[in-house]
Amino acid sequence: MERKLASEVPIRTETTSFCRLCEAFCGTVISVEDGRPVKLSPDRDNPHARGHICVKGAAIVDIANDPDRVLRPLKRIGGPGEFIEVTWDEALDDIAARLKAILDADGPEAIATYFGNPGAFSTDTFMSSQWFLQRIGSTKFYAAGSQDSTSRHLASWILYGVAFRNAIPDLPNCDLLIITGANPLISHGGLLTAPRMRHDLDAIAERGRVIVIDPRRTETAKRYEHVAIQPDADAWLHAAMLKVMIRAEVVDEAFLAAHCTGWDDLRAAVMQVDIDEAAAATGVPRATIEQLALDFAAAPRAAIYGRVGLCRGRFSTIANLLLDAINIAGGKFGKPGGSTFGAFPLAEGTEPLSGYGEHRTRIGNLPVVAGLMPAAALPDDILEPGDGRVRAMMVIAGNPVLSAPGGERLERALESLDLFFSVDLYVTETNRFAHYVLPAATFLEKDDIPLIGLSHMVRPYIQYARAAVPPMGEAREEKAIFDDLVARMGLGSIAPTPGLRWLERQGMSITPLTLVELALRHGPLGKQRGDEALTFAKLAEMPHGMMLDLPLTYDGWAEHIATENRKIRLWHPIVADEFARFAAQQAPTGGDGMLKLFSQRKLKSMNSWMHNPEKLARSQEPALLVHPADAARYGLSDGGQASVANEHGAVEVAVEVTEDVVEGAVCYPHGWGHNGGWRHANTLPGANINLLLGLGPEAVELVSGTTFIDGIPVTVTPIAA
Repeated sequence: MERKLASEVPIRTETTSFCRLCEAFCGTVISVEDGRPVKLSPDRDNPHARGHICVKGAAIVDIANDPDRVLRPLKRIGGPGEFIEVTWDEALDDIAARLKAILDADGPEAIATYFGNPGAFSTDTFMSSQWFLQRIGSTKFYAAGSQDSTSRHLASWILYGVAFRNAIPDLPNCDLLIITGANPLISHGGLLTAPRMRHDLDAIAERGRVIVIDPRRTETAKRYEHVAIQPDADAWLHAAMLKVMIRAEVVDEAFLAAHCTGWDDLRAAVMQVDIDEAAAATGVPRATIEQLALDFAAAPRAAIYGRVGLCRGRFSTIANLLLDAINIAGGKFGKPGGSTFGAFPLAEGTEPLSGYGEHRTRIGNLPVVAGLMPAAALPDDILEPGDGRVRAMMVIAGNPVLSAPGGERLERALESLDLFFSVDLYVTETNRFAHYVLPAATFLEKDDIPLIGLSHMVRPYIQYARAAVPPMGEAREEKAIFDDLVARMGLGSIAPTPGLRWLERQGMSITPLTLVELALRHGPLGKQRGDEALTFAKLAEMPHGMMLDLPLTYDGWAEHIATENRKIRLWHPIVADEFARFAAQQAPTGGDGMLKLFSQRKLKSMNSWMHNPEKLARSQEPALLVHPADAARYGLSDGGQASVANEHGAVEVAVEVTEDVVEGAVCYPHGWGHNGGWRHANTLPGANINLLLGLGPEAVELVSGTTFIDGIPVTVTPIAA
């Protein structure tokens, strides 16, 4: 038996970190051999996640080592997807020269960014891409948020004066939790950081109840109580529940009078809703609606929580606002076991105090919410002539051809650009049209802190993670890429303000993380600790992170309201206009030969970009979920094929007949239909259902720019074998 020399034995090290695929931020241990990550395991000593991690987190090692990963700058030399490797200098010189020429000729609004979800949980990616656009002077920050969250941000801006301020359910102390439009056993929480979600929900169910309202018997609904509802009917349900509470005189009038404005107007609007019509629209019996509302009001420690399913329908802003109003009027806001703001470990002012209407889209005059442009307006912003027409596009960690509306029109738009470059891990269906694809670092190759989750944690926690490995190949962090670009454009650095640029000239390194560290030192923990204030150097000595001695804002929540009078704003001209539109809209009852299409979240999938690792994709076979009664009505068979169509297009899909989906609706996961540079993903079945979404103003909620995705009317017809 041949024996290896000591020098031939791989050197294995382990580094603690945390996952950045979603808002759970689970603690991880990354095993490295000879400079390459080989395994990602749960960190059982992490006090926050306590050994939890999902299959997607473990698969990031497969992505980092994927043979299809982009590791050197690529330049397009022919048709879409035809690239050659070039040097960084060649790529950056050409990109910078083209950007400067477009900036000089057409102004900053001719340059836009599309930002995708995979980068949202990385501090460097999220902040530096915004800094880059600000440094150029453009406001056109298109983002995936208009597919899943801008109506929530608008509701928060109306209520609290800050678009990114969201109340969270106090899971550790809650006895009755209503979940609507969310599947947290799969998503692990949206705008809610609780990595051990199943344990929290099990504990609530053991001492009380967990009720899941959803058109599908989701993984979460199967474990707890399920109330089936029609897609895009949440506004009717929430209005009816609030009306029941008002009629039963179980609202907290004293709290509403002391801490809110606009309650009389909201109450008057809600009282106009007919509960029987709401029952018909939702498919939820009137008796069930009434019992839900009364049980919620009677529970001393209760909360109602919703997420993406509330954000993608025709009345998603008032659906979100009414959800918070149920918590507020029901006496559950700012109370243990209820709904309140998370802790705020960073200094005040870190979040933008505004967030609505500062800018509007050139095409369709749609509002910009929380700085996020509506993706439905992007294709026409490129194709339609006029001042401010987009001529240069940067896509960061996004794949809007598959994940946004109007993919086919967007392809034509991207092909027409004077400059299109992308920073990504793969050649995707979107950036195959780019002039350049620049290789990004994975989160294994970056220092970071769980920034986006700091104010959404049910158990406040912080961790500073060092990069486990240096950037692989020639990959770079985004700030380094953008710094290099603006320097070549003659703009110095990407630091977005003159003050920060002055500090850089004095020799201070200004990065997104240094600003977060300053905000931490000047936040409540810094004030408490004085000279012992937390720094990243001190946090780095705590490899598993630390729990923060900060309670949820039970008492001090009013300090975080940014409306003019520091009161919760339950009524606003936007709300008045939306209720007028709502009142004029006939409640949907079905029976017109159409089925309502809504989307599905898969545990092993994340939009479109985690389908190449064979371990994740091999067990995924996307199928259209159809109720048995609808299958019989339309001649559909389990395992057969069907055409799903509307006025925007048609796709062919596999059919799965199941009672898990409500009658009158069909369900399909989005992000499929691959033809990019990921070879394994291209072999997988599935179709891009976003081809069925509209474009421009008719495809969005006008007040928030949120794309209509759930409840889309479609016809479903069988396809012969």
